[in-house]
Amino acid sequence: MANTNNETSTNEEEKEEREPYPTQEGKLKDNFVIVEEGADQLYENGYYGSLDEDHKLILSPVESLLLLERSRLNVTTDDEDEAFTFDKLLTYFLKDDPQIWTKYLVYRDLRSRGYVVRAGLGDVVQYRVYPRGSREEAKYLVCIVVEGSPFKLDVLDNVTRQASNVRKKLVLAVVDNVGEVTYYLGTQVNLAVRKQVKSLEDKE
Repeated sequence: MANTNNETSTNEEEKEEREPYPTQEGKLKDNFVIVEEGADQLYENGYYGSLDEDHKLILSPVESLLLLERSRLNVTTDDEDEAFTFDKLLTYFLKDDPQIWTKYLVYRDLRSRGYVVRAGLGDVVQYRVYPRGSREEAKYLVCIVVEGSPFKLDVLDNVTRQASNVRKKLVLAVVDNVGEVTYYLGTQVNLAVRKQVKSLEDKE
């Protein structure tokens, strides 16, 4: 991931300003938003969501929030025609996932840099990140860390091994107390090998 600081590129936002997309209608179903008309357009222009067998687009909470914030999506329910505001939809998702705001901050930041972002692997790796404009193979696995919150070393070791096993680069997305995101590349160091080399040096 080229940028490891807080300097944010706005490639995707600038593109939407130059070529504004129509606003699509979505229905809130449990913790997802379902789009029927215009599903293909959202999927192809930005690789949002996943298409089901009926060709309906299923959007995750963070995808729904971003599209709503960018005025590309209206969200209603079957029981109520009044569209959700961003704050109202965020409050709804927070009931099921107290960490959704932190996840959204990282998702929005990655998207604003032009990356394609998909759901991650389990609870620790939140996102798979693809090169700009591509969805063929993820390049990074992103693990979110909240500044000042404990993060166990054994968890870090496990997720680093997981990334290495699938030949991906691990990125730690550290969110500070004002919501800014800084990225760090994580690598695995085999300390056991270093210790063995040192012992050989001692014998000499």
